Amino acid sequence: MKIGVLFNIDIYINKMLLLMLVIVILIGEGARLAVFFVIIFVHETAHVMMARFLQLGVKEIELLPFGGIVRLETLFELSPRDEVLVSVAGPLSNILMIVGCLAFRNSDLLGLENYDLFIQANLAIAGFNLLPVLPLDGGRMLRAMLSREMGIKKATRIATFGGFLLALLLVMIGLYALYYRIFNPTLFVTAGFLVYSAVRENRMAAYILLRDITYKKDVLLKEGILPVKEITVLYDVAVKDVIKKFVPRCYHNVVVVDDRFRVKGYLSEADIVHGLMEYGLDTPVLSLLGNKRHFR
Repeated sequence: MKIGVLFNIDIYINKMLLLMLVIVILIGEGARLAVFFVIIFVHETAHVMMARFLQLGVKEIELLPFGGIVRLETLFELSPRDEVLVSVAGPLSNILMIVGCLAFRNSDLLGLENYDLFIQANLAIAGFNLLPVLPLDGGRMLRAMLSREMGIKKATRIATFGGFLLALLLVMIGLYALYYRIFNPTLFVTAGFLVYSAVRENRMAAYILLRDITYKKDVLLKEGILPVKEITVLYDVAVKDVIKKFVPRCYHNVVVVDDRFRVKGYLSEADIVHGLMEYGLDTPVLSLLGNKRHFR
C-alpha cells in the first residue's frame, strides 16, 4: 500500500508490517510502535543515501516488519560490491543512532526509559537484519559474497534456505510460548514475512541472472575491461545448468569435453546465450558446437 512520496521516491508499506502495526496497537504498545517505525524509516533512508552515493537510481521503498526493500532502477544484485555497500548501510545507521544516543544519554533529553527503548529497538533491528538469510541485509551480503564463486542463482538459493530455517525457528518458538499461554503474534507474522520474501527472492533470481547479460555489456562499454572466467563442462550438460555457474561481472568462456576429458570445442558466453534463446534451456552444449566454425 502506497503511503507517500519522498524526494520523488514512492514509499509503500508491506501488508505484513500493516498487520503487525494493527496487532501492536491493539495490545497497547503504541509508544514502542512509534519508536520502531522511526528507526525503520531511518534504516531505509540510509540504504537510499548509499544507493544514490553509488549513483544508483531509486524507484521506491517498501517498509517491512524489520526493515524494508529499496527498489532500484538498476539491479544492484548484479554488482556484489554495490549489494554489500547498499545492504550494510541500514544496520550501520542503527549502530550510529546507538552511538549518538549513548553520547547524549546524560542530557536526559528523552528520559532514561525512552533512551533504553531507543537503544534496544536499534539493537533488535540491526541484529535481526544482520542475520545471514534473505531477504534480510545480512542475507544480501552473504549472497553477494557467494555469487562471486557460484553464481547469483545458487547463492540466492543458499541464502533463502536460511530464511526458511529462521521462519521455522520463529514458529517453533511461538508455539512453545503458546504452550505456556504466552501469545506473541509478531513471531508468526515475522515468520510469514520471511517465507513470503524468500519465495519472492528465489523467483527473482532467474530474472536477475538474465539481466546480468545486458548488465555485462553495459559495464564493458563503460569500463572497456571485463574479467574472464573459464569453466569446463561435459558435452551433454544442458544450457540451463551452464548458465547457473555464471557469476556477476565476469565474461565466461566454456570448454566442452567428452567423458574421456577430450576437448570437443569452445563456447563463449554469447554462444551460450544465443543457444538459450534459439534452442531452449534443455539444449545440450554439444549441439551448440555445430554452429561454430572455429575451435582451438
